[in-house]
Amino acid sequence: MALARAEPDPAPVVDVTLPERPDPNPPALAAPSPAPSEAVAPSISPPPSPRRLHAGGAGVATLSDPSSIEPFLDGYVANAMADQFPPGMMVAVATRDAVFVKAYGLADAEKNIRASDTTLFRIASISKTFVWTAVMMLVDEGKIDLDADIDTYLKTVKVGQPPVTMRDLMAHRPGFEDTFGDFFQSKSGRSFEEALKRTKPARVARPGERTSYSNWGTDLAAQVVADVTGEPFDSFVTLRLLEPIGMRSTIQHDPKSISGKDLNDAALEARLAAPHKLDAGAPAVMTHDALDPLHAAGAVALDAHDAGRWLQFLLNDGVAGDKRLISPESFARMRTRSFRDRPFAPDMAHGFMETEIGGAITFGHGGTLSGFISDMTIAPSLGVGVFVAVNGAETPRLPDLVSRYVIEQFARAESYPSAWPVKATSEMIAKAKSAAGAYLPNRRVWSRFEKITALGSEIKLAAKDDGSLVVTAGGEAARYYPLADDLWSNRSRDRLFVYRDGAGAPVRIAAAMGTMTADRVSFFNSSDAFNAAVGLVSLFSLLAFLGAWRRQGRDVETTRLGKWLAGGHAASAFLWLLFVGTLTAVSAMLGAKELADLQAVGWPPVSMMIAIVVAHLTALSAVAAAAGVFPVLAGSGWSVWRRAHYVLFAAAGVFAVWQLVVWKVIFALPSG
Repeated sequence: MALARAEPDPAPVVDVTLPERPDPNPPALAAPSPAPSEAVAPSISPPPSPRRLHAGGAGVATLSDPSSIEPFLDGYVANAMADQFPPGMMVAVATRDAVFVKAYGLADAEKNIRASDTTLFRIASISKTFVWTAVMMLVDEGKIDLDADIDTYLKTVKVGQPPVTMRDLMAHRPGFEDTFGDFFQSKSGRSFEEALKRTKPARVARPGERTSYSNWGTDLAAQVVADVTGEPFDSFVTLRLLEPIGMRSTIQHDPKSISGKDLNDAALEARLAAPHKLDAGAPAVMTHDALDPLHAAGAVALDAHDAGRWLQFLLNDGVAGDKRLISPESFARMRTRSFRDRPFAPDMAHGFMETEIGGAITFGHGGTLSGFISDMTIAPSLGVGVFVAVNGAETPRLPDLVSRYVIEQFARAESYPSAWPVKATSEMIAKAKSAAGAYLPNRRVWSRFEKITALGSEIKLAAKDDGSLVVTAGGEAARYYPLADDLWSNRSRDRLFVYRDGAGAPVRIAAAMGTMTADRVSFFNSSDAFNAAVGLVSLFSLLAFLGAWRRQGRDVETTRLGKWLAGGHAASAFLWLLFVGTLTAVSAMLGAKELADLQAVGWPPVSMMIAIVVAHLTALSAVAAAAGVFPVLAGSGWSVWRRAHYVLFAAAGVFAVWQLVVWKVIFALPSG
């Protein structure tokens, strides 16, 4: 399918502090040509005000004094960290003219080093907010046009046609697939630009159509900054952002312990917290993830004081001290959505995640690395922001919960159970039933072997008679209640939106923090089909060996050709069982390793290459088995039941080979 642009709405300067979003009847994304598979945005009425859904008087903190949140924080964090994990946490709570910072626990559990407000924590993808802020500074200077083809700014890395714009990159809608290769460049010796070219992902959707969070797209935006200004991206950030804001405890690169290079100030790096994992219920220090040379999307680390300074810069609309670094117009645009196809569900603004907490529209970002989780949430209408980072990765994400509860305290909102205030109409109930099905997230590898890592990642929707949806993902089920046509919310305020085509059929959903959409998939493009195919061919392979065992020592009618066919049958059955065993073992082996362990040996690992070779040999044997169906029926001399089993085995093999093609297990290379 030829890719074409989906046009964004214009980005006017709006009052982003309003709890209700303007334009309740947004235009659909422009499509290159009508097609049943293309999703369009329906005309919907505004859902009930978040203030009416989540109102109360539980808060105890006052906006005039951010330190008033300390008693709440102390109690909540003590309870959350009672099992000694995560080991440490830093928190910054800021208003426009005051900052409260505090650290809890340990920076290093093995060395018993206490965390302090000067301990640096890696903030992972919150690093991206520096990229998007740098972009908007250059927009102010007339050096970048958000709607121009980014290839006009890039010197050597090129995206190609149809054109991708900076607005697409900021909304995470450039149409790129996900890629593994960008995490495995640290030992390559390549520069930032060379690594970008090496790991360029495939184009799998027209720009603007789907949200699919892209680290590579963010690094590409950083390269635009470098090419436009003529200086390395990290230097631009230091000179134009960190120094004017006063962020002197921030580093932008991997620590020397993993990079082997002096990329940061040694004194700052010595204050960096260690990452931790749970080892049999106890925290254990891990190796840092290696992100360089593609550092822009996730390598920043900072302390609580610099986190507070970054919050205040964003709360004060781009003003640091008495100096404005970004125009009011550009800063307002950063909080405004580029696309309005899901106005009441979470989405990306210009680089920032936008959602709602306690009746207030919020924007910010989250981040995850091995051993680190972070969250930054800002509520402009309240004039408060929260930045939380921990040095232990776990579920649920503790920084997200802390940020939400702190905002709720200042908003005087409550989270206590109550009756759902919206009664579903008959139309809402009908739409819930039609939305039931399986949806595969768009943030995945599409064209390479790693596509198989998306097996089992479907989001499954089941409708209830009251118009609610049961949403199951990753083995966890949650109930989403109706807010408006094609819009549902769970009790944690996560909203789910359903896109429909011109005929009204659901084709895509958007949920979570606005970082991804998921396409509806048929059975034959789902994990269920892959599992069914592999299960069937495994069953018939086992039956083949069971039949051979039963025929041992018996005078079984056959021909010379039948003996050759029996040998081929056994070989193909053996290869199918070998493939299943190899794939299972490799999956278990890789799943048990941390990213840093995989980075140490390089990508792709030898075990994966072995699995790919076995998969291709197995597929060849399946084709040969299918070719043997006519000889088996015509000249094997076998019994009717034995011939029937062979036909079923061959058919299951063809079905399984098709699934191997669909999931890129064969005829596709791994990322590199």
